[in-house]
Amino acid sequence: MEVILVPGLWLDASSWHDVGDRLAAAGHAPSALTLRGLSSRTADRSGIMLADHVAEIVNAIERASGPVALVGHAEACGLVHAAVNRRPEKVAHAVHVGGFPSADGTCVLTGCPPAGQQTPRFDDAALAMLHEQAQENGTHAIDSIQRLTDPRRFDVPTTIIATEFRTADVRRWMAADRDPARELARMRTLRLLDLPSGRWPQIERSDALAALLLDVLPVPAEQEAAV
Repeated sequence: MEVILVPGLWLDASSWHDVGDRLAAAGHAPSALTLRGLSSRTADRSGIMLADHVAEIVNAIERASGPVALVGHAEACGLVHAAVNRRPEKVAHAVHVGGFPSADGTCVLTGCPPAGQQTPRFDDAALAMLHEQAQENGTHAIDSIQRLTDPRRFDVPTTIIATEFRTADVRRWMAADRDPARELARMRTLRLLDLPSGRWPQIERSDALAALLLDVLPVPAEQEAAV
């Protein structure tokens, strides 16, 4: 299965390195995106709009040879959901890590709930540097209103991996039909999983996150044929 990994708006493709290695070892074909304007601390972010980033994800979907799995992290979950809305027939599974598919007419950041009580665990200098980069990139501006028109987005199997919040919170928000979980009640196939971590689970708990992804992603075709 081709797996497109989209980092939160203040990270680049390298943040998925360890998770991608685990997915590849299991027979998947992962590719991580660096969204335009996020390649470095000094990259020009002027004029970048929501549609630009969604188009990048859609282009990655269209380059794939078959159906893909989309994995979004934090603030990028809304972008991934917008891409699902654009190409629902080509997405076999959507996974939202530490965020939600923000609803039509809402701000993309509505899909990223406030940080919980946990704090990132900086195990080494590299992770501390990442924190600094995220803070510096925090002024990145996009046109952040979702426009979703295709009801087939609700047919795409979806998984929420709860990190700084809990699945119990998700169920409560769904029952109240409130953001950030308003879209979830309409999903025809929905799975909720807990992965307690800080802001960047793909770095802080890469092995655990990869294990959850391997559990929910469709089995690669070559493995199915071998069974």
